[in-house]
Amino acid sequence: MVLQQKSKVPIWGWASPGENISIEVSWQKNKVHTKTDASGHWKIELETPKAGGPYQININGENSIQLNDILIGEVWLCSGQSNMTFPLKYSDSAKQEIAKADFPAIRYFGVKHQYGEEPFNDCKGEWQITSRQTAASFSAVAYYFAKKIHIQLDVPIGIVCSAWGGTPAEAWTPKEVLQKDDSLQFFLRRWKEIPQKVGADSIRYNLALQQWEEEKKSGNDTPKPDKPRDFYYYSQQWCEPAALFNGMIHPLIPFCFKGILWYQGESNVSESNLYQNLFTSLIKSWRKRWEKEGTKTQLPFYFVQIAPFGYGNLEAAAELRQAQYDVMKTVDNTGMAVTIDLGDMNNIHFTHKKEVGERLAFIALAKSYAYKNVIYKGPVCNKISKVNNKLELRFDQKLFTIDEEKPQGFEIGYKDPGSDSIRFVKAKSILKGYEAIVWNDKVNVPLMVRYAWLDAGEANLINESKLPAYPFEKRVH
Repeated sequence: MVLQQKSKVPIWGWASPGENISIEVSWQKNKVHTKTDASGHWKIELETPKAGGPYQININGENSIQLNDILIGEVWLCSGQSNMTFPLKYSDSAKQEIAKADFPAIRYFGVKHQYGEEPFNDCKGEWQITSRQTAASFSAVAYYFAKKIHIQLDVPIGIVCSAWGGTPAEAWTPKEVLQKDDSLQFFLRRWKEIPQKVGADSIRYNLALQQWEEEKKSGNDTPKPDKPRDFYYYSQQWCEPAALFNGMIHPLIPFCFKGILWYQGESNVSESNLYQNLFTSLIKSWRKRWEKEGTKTQLPFYFVQIAPFGYGNLEAAAELRQAQYDVMKTVDNTGMAVTIDLGDMNNIHFTHKKEVGERLAFIALAKSYAYKNVIYKGPVCNKISKVNNKLELRFDQKLFTIDEEKPQGFEIGYKDPGSDSIRFVKAKSILKGYEAIVWNDKVNVPLMVRYAWLDAGEANLINESKLPAYPFEKRVH
């Protein structure tokens, strides 16, 4: 395995009540001693040196455990839903990448699926060395992140991947956090209502389920579609609020991590109005629990903005992306990888996972490892000026477009004469350094402007490092 370097790393376990435990580690001379409490639990913190290894740990009580081939380096927790679990073997250029996947200093632990109404104290899984034989099943995002960090820092990297496809954020959030927030109690109430609502449209659902099962059985080597969703989907026990926090996060506390990577949101598009609060609460609750167990620093939490896809409600998907942006702006020590240029409107599991993993790595290198010369985010629109019927949008970075094509993805909003609502139309645009000039010849009084909002797949603004501009919707003042 890999342990976090230059840290106080907890080692813990179970034995008989009152049993004496001694720990001997090969990177220091002195043994460490402790005694189990009345329930048989014990925990010790070990000071780890700078990156290196391999080392050995001997744990002795009434029985003995020997842990071998331990490296000291940087350890990250990866969590979320299917785009985090998406395996390397299905990503772009997978065959060539797997053939080169010989990184004995990158170690990967996949947490086996489990869920429950009460917190678990343990989980199943095994540490694997990254090789041509093992890498294919690893999370593609986690693999590319680890590879980039490993090459840049030249230290061992540990990845603990605890993720489950198709799962909503409330399933990863402690129950008491949902109970204490009036708006988040919605998820608890919905769970209680599900048994009455399952079956409301059983014919449509079962036809879709039958088609899904047939496609799942097909022999072609392509990612299989998600299981059909309605209240049947949310009635799955692993979607119960707090079920996955209990089963797949709680057992990892207080393992020492450098930070957390998160890729989730697709399963909460229908609750986009609640997502900022839900996601913020999740982040703070995870940090609070690690801090309670001895982590002294506020864990970095870097996440991926959901990519373009043909959701049934494109406005809700845009609002969820905005909610993710707002979390990044309001919660300390966070960062967001934008994927507006990578998605596929016909496939929620787009295959460009190398870019996602590396964009998360850029954030980590800049914010967690203090690399001054790493550009880790794309252009942000921070000022709007109106000149006649045109809008001058000022960005914080010089603007370019993908493949030097004309800028696309802007819309202008104006007051609908027949109502009080705002109607949006596509806009023309030209780039001038840090500015985008945006207009529509038929709109004399533009009231709003947005970029990469609904049909985000056509948006093409980037910076000189080819990182995409952040999507936005803003009112003209």
